[in-house]
Amino acid sequence: MTDYPLQTKVRLPPLHSTHISRPRLLEAIEQRPDARLALIAAPAGFGKSSCLLEWAHYMKGNGAAVLWYALDSQDNDPARFTAHLVEAARVALPDVFAGAGRSLNLGDVIADLLNRLARFASPCLLILDDFHQIHAVEIHTALSMMLEHLPENVRVGIGARADPPVQLPRLRARGQVVELRAADLRFRPAEIAQLFLRTLRLAPSEKRLGQIDQLTEGWAAALRLVTLALDGGAGRLNDAAIDRALQRYSTAQRYILDYFADEVFEQQTAEARRFLLDTSVLNVLTPALCTALNGVDGPRILDSLARAHLFIIPLTDDAPVYRYHHLVEDYLRQRLRTEDPSRFKAQHRAASDWYTLHGDLADAVEHALLSEDYAYTADLIETRAWESLSSRGEIVTIVSWLRAFPDAALDHHPRLCLYFSRALYLIGDIEQSESYVRRAVRILDGLGDAEAARPLRAIALNYRATLAGYRGAVNEGLDLVAQAQPYRAALDPLGRVRLANTAGYLHFLHGDLQAAREAYGEALTLAMGIGHAYLTIDAEAYLAHIAILTGQWSEAEARCEAFLDAQTEKIAPLSALLIPLASVALDRDDRGRAEALLREALDLARQGNILDTVWYASVLLADVVAQRGNMSEAHAFIRQSEQAASAFRSQVLDSLIGAARARLSLRQRLLPEALAWAEYYTRTAPVEFMRSYEDVTLARVWLAHGQPERALAALEGLAAVAERLGRRRDRMETDALRALALQGLGRQAAAL
Repeated sequence: MTDYPLQTKVRLPPLHSTHISRPRLLEAIEQRPDARLALIAAPAGFGKSSCLLEWAHYMKGNGAAVLWYALDSQDNDPARFTAHLVEAARVALPDVFAGAGRSLNLGDVIADLLNRLARFASPCLLILDDFHQIHAVEIHTALSMMLEHLPENVRVGIGARADPPVQLPRLRARGQVVELRAADLRFRPAEIAQLFLRTLRLAPSEKRLGQIDQLTEGWAAALRLVTLALDGGAGRLNDAAIDRALQRYSTAQRYILDYFADEVFEQQTAEARRFLLDTSVLNVLTPALCTALNGVDGPRILDSLARAHLFIIPLTDDAPVYRYHHLVEDYLRQRLRTEDPSRFKAQHRAASDWYTLHGDLADAVEHALLSEDYAYTADLIETRAWESLSSRGEIVTIVSWLRAFPDAALDHHPRLCLYFSRALYLIGDIEQSESYVRRAVRILDGLGDAEAARPLRAIALNYRATLAGYRGAVNEGLDLVAQAQPYRAALDPLGRVRLANTAGYLHFLHGDLQAAREAYGEALTLAMGIGHAYLTIDAEAYLAHIAILTGQWSEAEARCEAFLDAQTEKIAPLSALLIPLASVALDRDDRGRAEALLREALDLARQGNILDTVWYASVLLADVVAQRGNMSEAHAFIRQSEQAASAFRSQVLDSLIGAARARLSLRQRLLPEALAWAEYYTRTAPVEFMRSYEDVTLARVWLAHGQPERALAALEGLAAVAERLGRRRDRMETDALRALALQGLGRQAAAL
């Protein structure tokens, strides 16, 4: 299994043996030590990475901790971005970031990162190289937040081809940014002379330096190509050889890639040219992978290219791992695609096979898509990549694959449509999620009653039931679960667990605790039978919630504690069991224990991006901290719950969180806000899910407003439902509030 996160992205690369130190660039950055951000922005080939790398090594040599993160297009996935950002911090400061978790909530990750760096106190530098690769608005927003709240000991360096959208005008107005542009990065004549001396052991005359400067305009990439052309030339290096090289560069071959083709690429041996083209499809060059794609001695060829400084850049100082310079990479890929399109695709397919064999399934799928072998790619996602990436939260990456599939290819893969539906649901695109379920159903309808279609029909019905439940259409969801039952025998054990789990959730929403208990009991037995930890925990947690609602607090507590005591490691899904434990503590008025359990649950859930637990723990914590008067933190928890729940676009979740915000308004004696919610709530259409929390909140608002008769009306119906469904906890709370309402109406005996 390939290491994840990728270490080559988060370890500070070494300075190349041919690196030209440019003190003036360091001075330009360091003369503004108060600037929180150093922005190095210029087109490709101007030496942005080299500048950042030299600054990073300078800072490290002066005792600073350096967090290095080299970005690529896959880092637009928040899960991947946060995983690598945390790993960069852990590599730089292993003691400070021991136990740091990952989360899709970028705000949480940034806050934890800054808090830990602030406690470290010594100077820290975070480098984000190639930031132009990032177009995800969520990540741009997170970076803006980071720059707004940087501790005094932390600076950030960004390398990009264009200005990142991070409120630069505000930073400039505050004097908090130092900027280097193409004009600053261009090589001066003295630096050109140093480059020639370092690479060719040749000092051009002052006249030749002027010519080189004028023709290349100090462009680092062009200068490197000129030295490569001279280094590969026959005979003695002198002014005449430089004249010939400059003449070739200055005429028809002024375009740098044409120059590279004629003066560098064509001068290589046939073996080296084949190697360059065959491996150009790779983002990272390792000896074993290069050998697999080219069939020759990868270590030997890589070593010779590195010694010739042929536009390959080392990524580590302890292993022969490289990448091509981006300009050369673009040239080689375009040449291979144009000259031999079938080989271009074959090389991507070979890379996909290699990455699959070594467990790097994200890269395997990327290369499979570029091979345009969509049947192979679909099978790879269905059998390997979906489970791997979804388990670590890289849902945005999965959705990006969807956009690369032609419609005609998707129409042959109903299982893939179902997986994409699930991914779209998880990022909150419910409409598109439902459309892909419908697409899968259409494909399955075309297969008739074929044996292979039966389990997929069950999965499609189960997904539709889940989506219906979150919309609040509980009866529709239960009907879909019933339709899936004839196909149940065709499901694998995991599919049967998920079907029972969905049925349990829908019955729970409906308020039918007995049916929910039976379904979750089945889910628990099945999940334990196949050793599925997450679904076992989920069933245990819901059975504990059901026990609380039926007034069996000791049973709920014993169930959760027994399971937790049996675990040797606190994994993120266990957070779900801490919620019912906290609920028991709250019902016993042990608020200190409840708060500790909820905070622990929230921390664990964030690490695993378990949004169900994040939103619910946040709602409960808002009330707990409000009770002790911390209203600002209470509001922060409500906002956090709204953010976590937004991905679901669920009427069920929105309804409950709205009531929680109304309760917070009551605690602050902001009665107009609470009344506005109450009026809105009373105008909503009847729903198919249980809203006891909301109904109780409504009664509390009417009591606070001095309208006990309206409170009593709201509570009477709820009491009858609670009695009929055996919801003992609801009945207890309802009766307590009914007593207050009756007292408000002067009916003291009835209240007693």
